[in-house]
Amino acid sequence: MYKTVYRRGESRFVEKKSEFITYVDFVRTKAAAEAFIADVKERYPDATHHCSAYIVHKDRSVQKYDDDGEPQKTAGPPILEVLKRNDLTNVVCVVTRYFGGTLLGAGGLIRAYSTGAAEAVNDAVVVTMYPAVDITFRYDYTDHGSIENYMMQNGFPILDTVYTDRVEVTTTVYQNGRDAWIHYLNDATSGEVVIVEENETERAVYRGELLYNGKGYRQKNYEGEIE
Repeated sequence: MYKTVYRRGESRFVEKKSEFITYVDFVRTKAAAEAFIADVKERYPDATHHCSAYIVHKDRSVQKYDDDGEPQKTAGPPILEVLKRNDLTNVVCVVTRYFGGTLLGAGGLIRAYSTGAAEAVNDAVVVTMYPAVDITFRYDYTDHGSIENYMMQNGFPILDTVYTDRVEVTTTVYQNGRDAWIHYLNDATSGEVVIVEENETERAVYRGELLYNGKGYRQKNYEGEIE
């Protein structure tokens, strides 16, 4: 598991007539981070600077920053430090500056770029990504009511439902809770459940709730409490 940002975060403020516009987002690879930076540059082609930093891979093995013309280490490193201070990975941040004619000095630049990054991270919300499994299973209509009620009470989001001659549902569970979930389904259906498909993934958790489609689900974690 690791910490990252949940969806794109933004910040915008003016400091001594210079406008600072910040975006931070989740990325999985170096290529995705570089593409994000290029996209921001394309969005604001007339800006004076596009300073950036990113950290990717679960072990945080790839880290890079760019001052983009600002005095050395007054922009990229402060942005990177905000990401590191929040213990983030798989994250990219770009702070775009429109120069307003007044020099900020090294200290002022460091504060401005740090502030932009910190505000954007706060807007994006820091979450913990946990290993998970998306499971599609099929069962008889006679078991639908009890299974649906159990899922609602125990924090299993319904990602998809298909009604044919039987009910087919897709949910997501913590990887360490996969066996217990399959055991429950077998008990609930007297062994008649059919596991159609399983796909390993990861899911964001915020304040103990698994997040999906803008909603939080409090699901049991079999390795202890989730903070």
